[in-house]
Amino acid sequence: MQINNNLDKLRDEMLNAHLLAGYSSHTIKRFKEVFKKIDREVQSGNCASYEDVFWKHYGDKSKAVERGGRWVLGAIEYFDASGQLPGGVRRSKIGKVTKFDLLSEEFKSLLNYYKKTEAKRGIKASTINVCFYGGISFFTALQSRGITKPSQITAKSVIDVLTDADGKPCKSGSYRKNLLSLFHACRDSLPSGVCDRIIGFLPEIPCVRKNIQYLTEEEILKVKDTLFGEQPNLTKRDRTIGLLAMYTGLRSCDIAGLFLEDIDWIHDTISITQQKTGKPLTLPLSATVGNTLYDYIHDERPAVSINEVFVTLRPPFRKIVSGDCCNIATVIMKQAGIRINKGDRRGLHLFRHHLATGMLAHEVPATIISEVLGHSSPNSTQAYLSADFTHLKVCSLSIEQFPLCEGVLR
Repeated sequence: MQINNNLDKLRDEMLNAHLLAGYSSHTIKRFKEVFKKIDREVQSGNCASYEDVFWKHYGDKSKAVERGGRWVLGAIEYFDASGQLPGGVRRSKIGKVTKFDLLSEEFKSLLNYYKKTEAKRGIKASTINVCFYGGISFFTALQSRGITKPSQITAKSVIDVLTDADGKPCKSGSYRKNLLSLFHACRDSLPSGVCDRIIGFLPEIPCVRKNIQYLTEEEILKVKDTLFGEQPNLTKRDRTIGLLAMYTGLRSCDIAGLFLEDIDWIHDTISITQQKTGKPLTLPLSATVGNTLYDYIHDERPAVSINEVFVTLRPPFRKIVSGDCCNIATVIMKQAGIRINKGDRRGLHLFRHHLATGMLAHEVPATIISEVLGHSSPNSTQAYLSADFTHLKVCSLSIEQFPLCEGVLR
């Protein structure tokens, strides 16, 4: 993006916005210094865009300096374009070369056509992005093999990408499914038969779902002790989010997107439109969760004009996102002393799994569990059966009739 012609006005407006948003003096000083660099480069005629400034001052430096320069310049560029501060969520693309940028024009054109076509059909942006980035991965692999056009794709090149040296699939069934969606949507953008030919090259790869991870009874007790105890390092916000996840089963995206008006304090319910399925969901608000939620809103939540319930704890204040919920889950589990090893899963989804398997163990019908969890299909509950040990033990077979040598089962 080209640098604003009235740089003095832009600087004054942005620094004033920083002051109003509560940015620290150290951060404001950093922005002042970068504005001086931009002004100097514009005056000398060396740089005409924010990208130019980045490569002149930060492009050949360490990763930390490069990251800091990208953040400041990206924030200035965003404010220049929108008149708003990025709020700590948006990531700047200044100085970044993506895999998409490295693709041939033919592949980029096909992917752009896919995004545009599916958006017109009303497909969710998250679904489009999954297929879009899957296409980038697929075309990148093809391009490394010298193929730069869809018409050049052969059966052998497709097999080489999707299978290993032994001929076994090295990609998932979901990966193949995303490619199918991509090429089905792009039929009209290529000469007749090209997409159908590529679809025919895609080998059958079964969709295999791994057994879900679950919290043991011992882990649940430790988490409850943490959430109900007096942990000095656990804020009311984090405590409330943990209890919401454990007792309602809400997804991280729905907790992050919960609005103040979604809470019905009179009837003790929470009513939302699920971000994943787009379907409405109403859940009871228990006294345990409701009281903690009220305490957070009344005692800890900053007085800001943000409609979402959960916001950041330090200025500049913004609504939290799903990634923040993952970090909060990590904090809770660290306080509880569980899941502290590298590779351990720690997301809030584990609480959702716990709620589902707990209901299964107490004979709650699968249809009711699906309604509580907001599944679009009752079949989604089947995934939780692998952790329903109460009923799995009933199905176990006795080995009393099978002679075994001593020590086999040790």
